[in-house]
Amino acid sequence: MELFNETRLIVSLLLFLTLSLDLGFAFGQNKDTEFTFLLPAGATECFFQTAIKNGSMEVEYQVIAGSALDVGFTLISPGGYRLVSDFRKSDGIHTVDPTEEGDYRICFDNSFSRFSEKMVYVEVIVDGPEEEADYDENWAALAEPEDSLEYKLEDIRDTMDAVHKNLERSRQLQTILRTFEARDRYLLEDNLWRVSFWSSVSLLVMIHLTSDSSFDILWKQASCPHGAVEQVYGDPPPEQRISFTAGSPAVGEVDVCSTTATKSTDQQ
Repeated sequence: MELFNETRLIVSLLLFLTLSLDLGFAFGQNKDTEFTFLLPAGATECFFQTAIKNGSMEVEYQVIAGSALDVGFTLISPGGYRLVSDFRKSDGIHTVDPTEEGDYRICFDNSFSRFSEKMVYVEVIVDGPEEEADYDENWAALAEPEDSLEYKLEDIRDTMDAVHKNLERSRQLQTILRTFEARDRYLLEDNLWRVSFWSSVSLLVMIHLTSDSSFDILWKQASCPHGAVEQVYGDPPPEQRISFTAGSPAVGEVDVCSTTATKSTDQQ
């Protein structure tokens, strides 16, 4: 009984090591590249990505900073054919399946902007060709002697493969969310500067108008005789209300100080 348990343990360890090595080689075919770069105003930048035949490639880009948050995007095949062309977009995801053998050209265009540079986030995922037939044969050969085990080796392989794909997808989604957060932060900071600037301008205009009105009233009070201002600004009846201006009265206007002084003399 003990010999059977030891043999079972050794077989399980060997299968686990084989499983780990095989999954490592299988997952090693996936290449994920991500970077962020500054695209100068009026410029075009191109990058090259090598791909193998009958594989797949996914290109994702997002503008996270810069005026209007838009760029031009072009994806050109190794044969020189234009596969994708976007004009003034803030983000995009494009997939090429199957791929050709050679170098794909990924270009970003900011020639329409004369003053504003753009910060662009790029992620390129390249997957190798599917070799499920060879893997299935190898795994089938390994799975023959372990019928007595509770879990089949094929089930373990499928589970680990699914977990790996889910983890990769989760990492990609987290990266995308970080780029969205960076872009939103840039927009908030830019809008905060604009709101603060125009609020300050409005405040200065209000202070200037208030000071000008107060100075005008104080100047009129200082230029009139004592007691004249109280009679004019004491809310007189409608028939006695008069208009006034600084300096000499214009046509249709009455000098406040002269009118008030005349009324005081008549009353005496």
